[in-house]
Amino acid sequence: MKVLKKIKRLASSYSRSPSNQGTNNLPPLLFHSVHGENIRVSRDGAVARRTESFCKGIAFSSRPVQVNERVILKFAETSSSWSGALRFGFTANDPSNFRSALPKYACPDLTNKPGNWAKALGERFARRDTVLIYFVDDNGDVHFSINGEEKGIFFSGVNVSTPLWALLDVYGNTVAMELVDSRQHLNNTRRQQSTPDIDSIIPALSAITLETSEPELPVRFYRGITFSQLQFHRTKGCNINLSNDRMVAERNDSHYCYGYVFTSRPLRAGERLVIQVTKTEQMYVGAMAFGLTSCDPATVNGADLPEDADSLLDRPEYWVVKKDVANSPQLGDELTFLITNSGEVQFVKNRQPPTTVMHVDHTLNLWAFFDLYGNTTRVRLLGTTTESPAGQGSLTRRSLGNIPLSTSVDSGMSGGLNEIDKSPTGSLTVRLPTPEGSSTSGGEIIPHPSDNSGNECAICYERQIDSVLYTCGHMCMCFECAVQQWRGQGDGQCPICRAPIRDVIRIYKS
Repeated sequence: MKVLKKIKRLASSYSRSPSNQGTNNLPPLLFHSVHGENIRVSRDGAVARRTESFCKGIAFSSRPVQVNERVILKFAETSSSWSGALRFGFTANDPSNFRSALPKYACPDLTNKPGNWAKALGERFARRDTVLIYFVDDNGDVHFSINGEEKGIFFSGVNVSTPLWALLDVYGNTVAMELVDSRQHLNNTRRQQSTPDIDSIIPALSAITLETSEPELPVRFYRGITFSQLQFHRTKGCNINLSNDRMVAERNDSHYCYGYVFTSRPLRAGERLVIQVTKTEQMYVGAMAFGLTSCDPATVNGADLPEDADSLLDRPEYWVVKKDVANSPQLGDELTFLITNSGEVQFVKNRQPPTTVMHVDHTLNLWAFFDLYGNTTRVRLLGTTTESPAGQGSLTRRSLGNIPLSTSVDSGMSGGLNEIDKSPTGSLTVRLPTPEGSSTSGGEIIPHPSDNSGNECAICYERQIDSVLYTCGHMCMCFECAVQQWRGQGDGQCPICRAPIRDVIRIYKS
């Protein structure tokens, strides 16, 4: 019922809007007689259905669409046999000129040509009976809503100085689309009643129900810790959708980039920013980027943000960015970012030891930002805290092992092994970090007195740790399990950080 009320409110406000009073006298929007090879138009032009394959489904409106005029579409039929979903937008080219020259796809075949603008809708929206409403405003921005919930700007750059026809590509799992004429119902109602009955404006939408949201993933590593609320800023990349409370950001499924989100305020030194990865898509390569900027997001136009986060460094403001900061995070991973009083930016993934990912000018007001790129498609902002979860922030004997090698300590750093040097003679030098709360004496690491976690292999829990992984430097397995992790069932990845294993080095007790 919530969704139905939203759609009714949108239709009602639209019909009363001064900018739309003139459109009530226009003929209803129907589908044009020119369409893709696999499209069949029925119900007097109201329904366009693709009869076979997944493509050649381009369709147009039968007349030009006015600026701010709503195009109301209902997903009349969908399928699970294909991937991808509806593409929609506008064209400045009269469809009659396409009679013998329609390509297979709207994107990119048409959009690469002048006067055509379209973009793919996320597959999660393409469900039977879903209602899509879209329009172009005076600035050339295309707005859309799903089941009465406004989603914001879909894309920009449409030339509104020329006539525009609605452009659809009934693609992939979208099989049939129906054009709904709400104004016709409104006019009929006005002739019958002195007070319009909104219920009769869009009777075809009455069966819509609120889509159930997915349950939140449990917090694993920060259980029991109190968070201060922090929201995402309203400024965002053009492929990002934010939840109503601006605590969840999700990138459009059909795109791999333009997934920028910012914090609503600058971060303070000493507070931990914690996010949780709640959705991934393995069909894409690359993963989430993290950065900090002195640029107030309120002054940024989301449409101007680049495809490649490295291009942000060309802007005049202060920007720093780290791509794939979490090494392709997985579903449920909890990621923590901390700016220290010295400007060091530390990153923690789940219970792993902290690593330094960048150094920044901590005297500036710095907003955090993420680019939900590649396989990272949705994150939840848990908030900020000054507390550290148990087991995080120090290295234990489990990760250090017993190393009788020539050892030098690089103090002030944290993480796995800082460096492994192989000499031509076969000797090995391991440079270790100093764990928080530990001390050094003559190159020997003296763990914190409370560190009594043991030294057994994290895989078999039988043999002792006697190997180190190259290049990440983690020591968590016996040599036999490490080799199996490298060449066998472990997919060649470190079980702690998922970094690729290049070599396994055996170490010996003195």
